[in-house]
Amino acid sequence: MAVPVDLLNNSDSSSDEDLSDSETYSSEDESMEEDASSNSEITTAKETETKRSDEEDEEEAEEFWIRYPYLKNFLSTSVAQGLIPEYYVIERAKLIGDEKAKELNERGKALFLRDLEACKDKCELIASAIIAMKSVK
Repeated sequence: MAVPVDLLNNSDSSSDEDLSDSETYSSEDESMEEDASSNSEITTAKETETKRSDEEDEEEAEEFWIRYPYLKNFLSTSVAQGLIPEYYVIERAKLIGDEKAKELNERGKALFLRDLEACKDKCELIASAIIAMKSVK
């Protein structure tokens, strides 16, 4: 029985030439590694600055909503009802300025109080209707 020639030529042991080719290491490789490392440091610095900026924006937005809770409540309700896109409110609301935000917050508070009064009136009306229905025999 004959053994195929390919099996004899493809042995698992590597020759010295194969090893020497794979171990070749040039100064060009070192400079590429240094460039990659400096690029990652630059990227890291940019990412850090971006993270800081994002954190400052979040804190600023949080402070804005704390100062104007009725405006926040009104706009949140409007977003939930689908009247205003959420991304628009988040991005643009804090840009309106303190004077305008204060005015809108006061209007939101007045609207909230009117809604609360209307809710109270509805509850009283329901209670009166139930009492009237119970008294009918």
